[in-house]
Amino acid sequence: MQAILKISLISLFIFSSQLTFAGSFVDSATVTSVEKVYKNYRVDEPYQDCYIQETVQSGDGSATNELMGAVIGGAIGNKLGKGDGNDAMTLFGALMGASIANDAEKLANTSGKKVIRQEVCETKTRQVIEKRLSHYLVTVDYAGRDVSFKSNRRPSSDVIKIEVTVDGLGN
Repeated sequence: MQAILKISLISLFIFSSQLTFAGSFVDSATVTSVEKVYKNYRVDEPYQDCYIQETVQSGDGSATNELMGAVIGGAIGNKLGKGDGNDAMTLFGALMGASIANDAEKLANTSGKKVIRQEVCETKTRQVIEKRLSHYLVTVDYAGRDVSFKSNRRPSSDVIKIEVTVDGLGN
C-alpha cells in the first residue's frame, strides 16, 4: 500500500510539474525612454493654378449694330414693297440691313479681330508626403529588464502601472 501511495505521489508531482500556469497581474515599472514614432502618409493638397488666357473675338461682341441695321432695312423694305410682296420686301430689307451693318463694323475695325486677355484660375491637386505621429515606443525597467511596447498615449509620469502576463513554458 505504501508503494502505491509513493508511486501516486511521484506521478502527481511529475504530472503537476508538466502543467502550464498562466495569469496576469498589475504592477509598477519605471519609464526609461519614450520615442515618438512617425509614419508617412500621402495627402492630396489643393492649389490654384492661374494664367492669362488670350481669346480672339471678331467685331465688338455686341449685336446692336446688326439689330439697328435690320430695323432700318426692314422699314425701307416695307416702304418699297406693295401688295403681296410687302412682307417679302420687309424681310429682305431687314436681312440686307443687318448684313450691311455687320460689314461696316468689320471695316471699321482695321484688323477685324480683337484680342481679349483674362485671368483664368483652376483648382488642381498635388500629392505630398506628410509625416504624422503614429504611436509612442515606451521602454520601461521592470524587475531589472528593459521591456518595450507601443502606446497611443505618452506616459504622464516616470512610474506607470503595467499589466504583467505570465505564461508557463510548455514542454
